[in-house]
Amino acid sequence: MEAQDLAGADPRKAFELIQKIESTVPIIETRIHLEKDLLKCEVLVDNNDPTEAIKLTQKYAHAENLNEELRLKIELCHYAALEATGESKAALDGLMSVLEASRREKLPEPEAKALLNLGQLLSYQNQFSESLKSLLTAREMFAVQKNTNMERITLNSIAVLYGRMGENKKALEYFEEVLAKNRTLNKQRNIAVVLNNMGRRYEDLGDYKSALSHLQESLSIHKSLGNVKSQAVVERALGSLYNNMDQPDKALSHLQSAIHTLKDMNLPKSLGQSYLELGRAYLKLGNNKLALENLKKAADLNIEPSSVQLAMEIRQEEARLYEGTGLWKEAYLSMQEFKKHSDRLHKIKADEQLRQMNFKFDLSKKDEDNRMLKAKNEAQLVILLLISLLLGLTALFTIRQIRAARHMRELALTDELTRIPNRRHILDFGEQSLSTCLRQKHSLAVIIFDIDHFKKINDTYGHAVGDEVIKRVAKIGAQSLRRGDMIGRIGGEEFLAILPFTNPVAGRDIAERIRLEILNCDMSDLAPGLRVTVSAGIACNSGSEWTGNMDSLIHQADEALYHVKKNGRNAVSLSIAS
Repeated sequence: MEAQDLAGADPRKAFELIQKIESTVPIIETRIHLEKDLLKCEVLVDNNDPTEAIKLTQKYAHAENLNEELRLKIELCHYAALEATGESKAALDGLMSVLEASRREKLPEPEAKALLNLGQLLSYQNQFSESLKSLLTAREMFAVQKNTNMERITLNSIAVLYGRMGENKKALEYFEEVLAKNRTLNKQRNIAVVLNNMGRRYEDLGDYKSALSHLQESLSIHKSLGNVKSQAVVERALGSLYNNMDQPDKALSHLQSAIHTLKDMNLPKSLGQSYLELGRAYLKLGNNKLALENLKKAADLNIEPSSVQLAMEIRQEEARLYEGTGLWKEAYLSMQEFKKHSDRLHKIKADEQLRQMNFKFDLSKKDEDNRMLKAKNEAQLVILLLISLLLGLTALFTIRQIRAARHMRELALTDELTRIPNRRHILDFGEQSLSTCLRQKHSLAVIIFDIDHFKKINDTYGHAVGDEVIKRVAKIGAQSLRRGDMIGRIGGEEFLAILPFTNPVAGRDIAERIRLEILNCDMSDLAPGLRVTVSAGIACNSGSEWTGNMDSLIHQADEALYHVKKNGRNAVSLSIAS
């Protein structure tokens, strides 16, 4: 069918042919109209118009005498449209139902498509190992069916999954393969989608030049095809990229264009991400009022929140905004919310890492099972059982060993009293961060601060109180930092904070915030009249000719701290390394 061939290459022409079928084919040709509506639904979903797709498929909800395979395919498209509008639970339940029905009726094509859609949905929900299981099985089934088109689409979904898992280089390898196949087939719309995905992966790797060229080519193709809604998706990605490139003016124009289109679509997550990036752009331009307005719009669209990552990023930007305007209380509250979402995201990722570990063992076991089953004799079946048991025990032992090793590594890198990074850990982080900042031509700030008259606190109130003071100061220091910063304990009452991608002014502001938070912390429950203050020295590399290293930065921060001590303590001093 010509319309099917054009769906991935030129959706606009595909729609023209679909409309021609609607106007010329008699209504009594039920199967033709059914297949036409199925294709129309798939094109609508692929081109970000799920609401129309849902309207189209609902008329088949209670239809009788439908071909079972076509009915299941229409249901699949219906649930894909539901997922695109944010109805993830209903979509998941529906996909599981279609999967069961396909297996019961022995219909491999809708079963494979159900696994593909299920894998995509689980990927969006950060259930990466389960997603990969579904996608790999779908790819195997499409290969058996010799359905090269669906196999190519599944391969693209696997590449997207690896990108979501943070394995950007592996994702790009898969995308290169998919892109080459799409170019050979002249699937222009699919080419544009892959280019957009590749651009985002290059952005994550910090290769902004490659990211920009891929996104610009993607936008150009969508414009030539008249895919207005797909253009909005790419414009949102360009807005994010230009924000990261510190070009908020360019980000602004792309994001405003994207929002203008996305407002007419039932895609709350995409619109919320666009408002977040628009807030970032206004923040960079110094328009705090519009920045806050757009961050609030992003938060309002992210109910529950449906995306923990988006909620975390919104709160982080709010904290930066309030910090920049001196609203410390509001900044602190936003950071508390940021930390709550960050902790939740870390837990999700930790749970997912364990599931991935189990999945890898499952894959190795499956490969071994398949090899042994080919032997077809009782002796080898016995060996299979023994190997399966051994793999299970090995998996259990390995997981325990990994957990133990992780625990030992945490002990080796964590200060026992405060549970923040120790001297070795924070210095390693500093070296890596400085290398990254220098490579990307950004500045980095370090803060050294210690507790004023700490010996007197120990002598007056005892070492137990002194230890509790150190723990509270460490906690306040950690809470006062931003995402991507790190604090460690480098001596008895001395702390070091590393602030990547931070200029001298921002570094001084953060040090001042730490000082004020500690000054205003009520510690009278430890001892009546106890008042704790800190002194801080800040150093920041600046200028293209700077040739120092982490040791020289720390030395300059130490000299700045000594300057504060000599002039009365309870203050901060900035030294710019040039």
